[in-house]
Amino acid sequence: MGYNGLGMQRWISTMKPRKFLSKRSKPDGGGMEHLSNQEIEAYFHLKKNKLDKLLKKKYSLQYKEKLKRQISDEHRRNTIFTLLSIIISFGILLLLFFYFGAKMQVF
Repeated sequence: MGYNGLGMQRWISTMKPRKFLSKRSKPDGGGMEHLSNQEIEAYFHLKKNKLDKLLKKKYSLQYKEKLKRQISDEHRRNTIFTLLSIIISFGILLLLFFYFGAKMQVF
């Protein structure tokens, strides 16, 4: 296999390569024939997330206030960032417009 930056360890250098198209070389253990008579949810163990525990959980007033403060701070930061990016882009557009307007003698 070779050296992968993990330090030269014996098990890395003595590891045998995988056989081409063997069962071990495929991520799902060998082809999609396993799914022929199964549901995909059963094969991959997919379940719908239920948030019952979160709904039952009780939070303290201090924690709720802290979360509200964090959300408002994040919203304020996003708003400031958006406004600054709009102002800077508008300024750059004006500078480019005046620069190329002077070069092309539009005015």
